[in-house]
Amino acid sequence: METRASYTLVGTFVLILMVALAGFVIWLAKFSSDVKFDTYQMFVSGSVTGLSTDATVRYRGIPVGSVTDIRIAPNDIDKIQITFQVASTTPVRTDTTASVEMQGITGVAYIQLTGGSNDAPALTPPAGQKIATITSSESALQAVFASAPDMVNSAIELMNRGSALLSEDNQQAVSNILADVSTITGEVAAHKDAIGTVIQDAQATLASVQSTTANLEKVTADLSANIGSLMDEANKTLETLRGTLETADATLTDAQPDIQATLDSLKQAAASMQAAANTAEQILRDNQMPINAFAQNGLFELTELITDAQTLVSSLTQIAIQLERDPAAFLFGGNQAGYSAQ
Repeated sequence: METRASYTLVGTFVLILMVALAGFVIWLAKFSSDVKFDTYQMFVSGSVTGLSTDATVRYRGIPVGSVTDIRIAPNDIDKIQITFQVASTTPVRTDTTASVEMQGITGVAYIQLTGGSNDAPALTPPAGQKIATITSSESALQAVFASAPDMVNSAIELMNRGSALLSEDNQQAVSNILADVSTITGEVAAHKDAIGTVIQDAQATLASVQSTTANLEKVTADLSANIGSLMDEANKTLETLRGTLETADATLTDAQPDIQATLDSLKQAAASMQAAANTAEQILRDNQMPINAFAQNGLFELTELITDAQTLVSSLTQIAIQLERDPAAFLFGGNQAGYSAQ
């Protein structure tokens, strides 16, 4: 009797549990049927490895739907068409973008919806189509995978350079450098007393420099103290110069009529000189032939005339000298006989 009672109790409990589970499934199915979904699609140029149907669709990290279909685009074999459903309450806008992301480097792939502003209109299917297309963007992980070949090539090149750097010749050169450093260290240790003296001299020099700097600071302070008086003197000089300039300006202003009259006179004199120059030029032009004849023949005759005139003047000079010296001898000759005394 007790065994049968236990079986009956267990069977009753299992039956109640199955009924409750069936009711929960029915409630869950009803709740799911109450949620409305919108269908969208996106086209990806890269690889979608790790993405499968029923993969999660997230809006800024919040699960809002799932992937329903993945296939090669019928009109472009270079792209992958991904169809997914999201809750109709999800704010999918015209500026919303979708990308394939990964949960970590080796995690499960999912669709990430980002962007979307309040001012942008809701994304709706174009005329004649049933599904709206969301603009796809490259994920950070896809960018890393795309740049992976370049990274590998860079790593290989770095390894080759490292191998070249660690060649036998370079190793020998490094050994020589270490040997030279060891020699220099030994020399420094051997002359540590001299180095100590040099350091002391350097300290003394530094003290002198500091003293000189203090003196310079004092001189600078004195200059700063006197710069005020120097500025006052400079201001006074500027004021005097300004007054002189104002006086000169007033003088020029008062003399402007006289200056203008002088300029007018100079203009008239210049005009008269120009007229005289024009008259002289006209005279020269009209008498060009006589002037040329005089230059060719008259100059020679004039030269002879001047020479004869010089000779005549010289003769007259001698006559005048003789006449002044002895007029009687010049007029009556020098052989006149005189009377002798008896």
